[in-house]
Amino acid sequence: MSNKTYLYTILIGVLLFILNIGSVFAGFGITPPYVKNASLTRNSQYQQEIFLVRSDPVNDLRVEIAIDVPGINDWFTIDKGTEFIMPRGEVKTPIKVNVKVPGDVDFGNYRGAIRIRTSPADNSRTGSGAVSIALGAQIDVDLTIIDKKIYDFRVRRISISDVNAGHPVAWLYFPGKIRFAMNIENTGNIDVAPSKVTFDIYDITGKNLIEQTESTNRIQTVAPFETNEVIAEIPTRLSPGNYIARYKIYNGEDVKQDGELNLSIVPYGTSAAAGYGFLGLSLRDKASIIAPIILVLLALWYIFRPRKRKRRTA
Repeated sequence: MSNKTYLYTILIGVLLFILNIGSVFAGFGITPPYVKNASLTRNSQYQQEIFLVRSDPVNDLRVEIAIDVPGINDWFTIDKGTEFIMPRGEVKTPIKVNVKVPGDVDFGNYRGAIRIRTSPADNSRTGSGAVSIALGAQIDVDLTIIDKKIYDFRVRRISISDVNAGHPVAWLYFPGKIRFAMNIENTGNIDVAPSKVTFDIYDITGKNLIEQTESTNRIQTVAPFETNEVIAEIPTRLSPGNYIARYKIYNGEDVKQDGELNLSIVPYGTSAAAGYGFLGLSLRDKASIIAPIILVLLALWYIFRPRKRKRRTA
């Protein structure tokens, strides 16, 4: 064998070895590589979603998780447990790291790490001639417990659907119900919800103000550090047609977000969305129902109230 042939043979052998080992050393990573929160308080809960990512999912992969945050390991739970399998074919696997802060913890900063170790599920070989290699990653933990309640949120997006026009029943008028959906991210450390939503409704030109109205329901709260959709219910007595609505979303007395959207009101019964019941009635209509009921109750009380017997004179 010539020196050139021998050299080619060596190079091909090394290349084959690298290709074989390459499938075992297939890339593994995590995103985001941290669990951080600087505004936790006592009895609060926090959840961080972490994605485990690999580039070559040709085999089942065993995942082992070890929590190493001095003094607070028992605050942490993993939704999938501390050992599970990433199945073959799955490139990205989410895990949820849950943090539950006790009510008697000292205020301050807590740091540590969550270590992730992966290995082939058979604990030995991934294929003929391949060597079993363990890969890993580290999630940095940085939590701060503060003695302050933070009531704040961010509006991620808003949406609105067609609205049934209001309708009369006898002498009463039941308004249409605008369902204003908000995707709210709680950026504080206690339950939060918009305090109210107001609508200034204009004609389609956006120049003439026709109606001013605001939400009547108690808007559902969102837990700390979570993002959920909540609904504000807003009455309208406008006729079917297209309008421009300028909205404001409040946190207490502060406006968190304002903007403009198109509002379409369709004839009553066109949309499947339900309208208002008693709560949507005007004060005058409510009084027209409540006042007679009160009068009837007073009359019944007067008729059936206990009466003192008159004393007989000798």
